[in-house]
Amino acid sequence: MLLDRSVLLTLGGLCSTHAFAIPPRKGTALSKIGTQEHLFPFLGGAAPYFSYPGSYGIPIGPPSHCELQQIQLLARHGERYPTKSSGKKLMKTWNKLKEYPHSFNGSLSFINDDYEFFVRENENLEMETSLKNSVNALNPYSGEMDAKRHAQQFLALYEGFLEGNREFAVFASSSERVHDTAEFFIESLGDKFQVSLQVVSEDPSAGANTLSAGYACPAWDPDAYTEIIGNYSTKYLTDIAERLNNENRGLNLTESDANNLFSWCAYELNAQGYSDMCDVFTMEELIHYSYNDDLSSYYQDGPGYSMIQAVGANYFNASLKLLKESDRLDQKVWLSFTHDTDILNYLTTVGLFDDGHKLNATYVPFRNHVFHKSWIIPQGARVYTQKFQCDNESYVRYVVNDAVIPLESCSEGPGFSCKAENFYKYAGERLAGQNFLEACNTSSVSNNTELTFFWDWKSAHYNASLLNE
Repeated sequence: MLLDRSVLLTLGGLCSTHAFAIPPRKGTALSKIGTQEHLFPFLGGAAPYFSYPGSYGIPIGPPSHCELQQIQLLARHGERYPTKSSGKKLMKTWNKLKEYPHSFNGSLSFINDDYEFFVRENENLEMETSLKNSVNALNPYSGEMDAKRHAQQFLALYEGFLEGNREFAVFASSSERVHDTAEFFIESLGDKFQVSLQVVSEDPSAGANTLSAGYACPAWDPDAYTEIIGNYSTKYLTDIAERLNNENRGLNLTESDANNLFSWCAYELNAQGYSDMCDVFTMEELIHYSYNDDLSSYYQDGPGYSMIQAVGANYFNASLKLLKESDRLDQKVWLSFTHDTDILNYLTTVGLFDDGHKLNATYVPFRNHVFHKSWIIPQGARVYTQKFQCDNESYVRYVVNDAVIPLESCSEGPGFSCKAENFYKYAGERLAGQNFLEACNTSSVSNNTELTFFWDWKSAHYNASLLNE
């Protein structure tokens, strides 16, 4: 959807209070902002935030006759620049294009029009996109704007519940972009809340006392299922490279370059609100790229790798304990920010997006495809656990990226929730036999055997050093 004039004026007003080193590009920039949101679900979770496409339309607020008892949030950092490793790959492809001695033809012809690569400063790599470092001052998809919008939506949805819960801690893993997201969120809540930001270490030495258990899992092997993942055809990448090379003789793009262009598209959207590079791809190529990314995440960080259920159990055990203790805990609002893989590990243990059928690496299973990585953990992803009481009975349910996602085997309650006692039984079955410390050999990197920061933050005062990674 195109941004209307009122939205642009609002964004302009926000931006005018900051000093921008990089002015917005001239020409057609404004007309392109907001025209590529249909591509977000196909960009592997690297593109800006979007709501879960598979929603059944179930209202995400608690049912009208029910009273909230506890809210938990596990959210991903907001939109960002590429990581250093990804930035290095993108720069290699950009240099190949920059050094091409002729004018470009076809879908790359936009480069002829004084195009500037969107990573202007290497210091922006790994960082949240913000009003200060966005390439385009009117970028509506920056991580800063996303976090602040999220906070306003949070207030609008839970305002009544928050009236009696104005003092609480917010927990963030120690990556700088995660910390920044949490700060932007807290800032947007306003001054009527007393919020303590607790920065929890994601260094392996943190062991179980972390929001990023995967870092304390030396036994995790990202190459465990490389053979299966490699069975998916990458002909779509060859086709892209050949098409662009045929349009521009002597260009010599490779499959790797073609793959890099998808990341280019996604991160440029995060940095300036639109990307001409996104127009390079056909819909068929986007579908292939998205599913290839699904496969990689499924077998590295999701249900396809048996170890992951143990990794995600570290946070799920803590979440379950908070739910069971909700009546006696003073704090009723538990907000945490971390990385995409940490959320995916947790949801794998919960089982929300696991139908028990392994993803096929020889074709796209259009009719039987539950695990869409980009739908689950886009930039700014948010997973809410709601506990509410209706007629003296407690219920639990999940809201993922603005959509209620019922538990397949337990959704008999109001708003397709699960009766608390049945949920605890379900959770016990999912956690049975899942030992994070043993599966991961965590003792080789840490002596911390328990996640305690939710309970001891007032005395421990978590303030881990920030990591630019």
